[in-house]
Amino acid sequence: MRGGVRTIAARLSSLESERPVCAQLIAGALYAVSIFVLLVSHMGHGWGFVDLRVYELSGAAVRAGAHLYALRFPGALAFTYPPFAALLLAGFTLPANALLEPLVTAVNLLLLALMFSFTLRLDCRRPVSPTPSPRRSRLALALVLAAAAVWLEPVWTALRYGQVDLILVTLIVWDLSRADEARFKGVGVGLAAALKLTPAIFIVYLLFTRRTRAALVALASFAATFAIAYLALPGDSREYWGGAFAEPNRVGRIENAANQSLRGALARLLHTTDVSHLWLLVAAVVAVVGMALAVAAARRGDDARGFALCALTGLLVSPISWSHHWVLAVPAVLLLALAARRRRALAALLACALAAVLAYAHVIWWVPIDHPLHSELHLNALQLVFADAYVLLAFATIALAALLAARAAIARAAASASLRSSLEAGLQ
Repeated sequence: MRGGVRTIAARLSSLESERPVCAQLIAGALYAVSIFVLLVSHMGHGWGFVDLRVYELSGAAVRAGAHLYALRFPGALAFTYPPFAALLLAGFTLPANALLEPLVTAVNLLLLALMFSFTLRLDCRRPVSPTPSPRRSRLALALVLAAAAVWLEPVWTALRYGQVDLILVTLIVWDLSRADEARFKGVGVGLAAALKLTPAIFIVYLLFTRRTRAALVALASFAATFAIAYLALPGDSREYWGGAFAEPNRVGRIENAANQSLRGALARLLHTTDVSHLWLLVAAVVAVVGMALAVAAARRGDDARGFALCALTGLLVSPISWSHHWVLAVPAVLLLALAARRRRALAALLACALAAVLAYAHVIWWVPIDHPLHSELHLNALQLVFADAYVLLAFATIALAALLAARAAIARAAASASLRSSLEAGLQ
């Protein structure tokens, strides 16, 4: 199924011009078959919806007026999202378990297709772009991509945990794919940051790319959710913003191989969780370099590359980036692959293919995780490669982008110097 996606996509492209509805129906059927096969396979069994249980219990705690951020749920899990997210959960977790799990899964699967549709629209926001593809064409291809993506480890993990990541990514990509003149551009980024703090990096991205109005809309949206949550949950709001959001022990073991952040990778590499100072230094460098590259790409009009680099930077520098958070990297890798294909950059295309293969292989689960007799602080060299796969690929992508940008800058400087020498020689 996975190997034939490219052929099917090509066939759909030819069908689209002649029978657009037929192409959509075929793509939809393919997506339905892929979902069915996933659910009946071994990968569709044992979905504990761990995070959905936390959302459900958190919503019940808010409705009961309990002290939310002092609670510990089964598995010693804590609620780590901003108070506004808790306020929403109080209303959206009312259905019984029998209805809630399939409902959340269905919504996530719908959002996955929408995410790809908006990603393809974002791909058109580049310096030399053809006429934007029709919505019908994007939808058919998005369904094909979604059919392939349900097998990716970050997507599969988000589905089986009942996570909110697909909501966040869809909000972000929808917002950034809109025209800069669009009314209330920035509201999607602001709402995503209000539900989980890590998307706030895109507010910085909007500001530095001189989309001041969109950045202000995002900030205003975030501020509005802050005010609403503070009025409704004053005690929880004071505790969260008073320091609970920064408590490292609330989010789990940083050395867990499912934590694909620089901090987690450093802990596993150095065999110690005491890496805060080194992590802050490395993360600061990566944040500056990654954001500078993302902003430079966006200012050249290449919003697709800008989004991709900003997304990877945010995932790396976040204190915790669980593997399901890397759903954000799925549209990023797709956009980088499309750009590499247009440039016929074989090495970049192979790198994107490698990222997909590792995600399909669920390589980070090849090492013991939460095993009573093993610890991720004692992995050998090969296990470290598996355990840090996402981090290594993202870090290499940003490093390569920095190298290419430096080479381009040197080439421009050399050309400018040569031109200046020629002019001076001509004047003499």
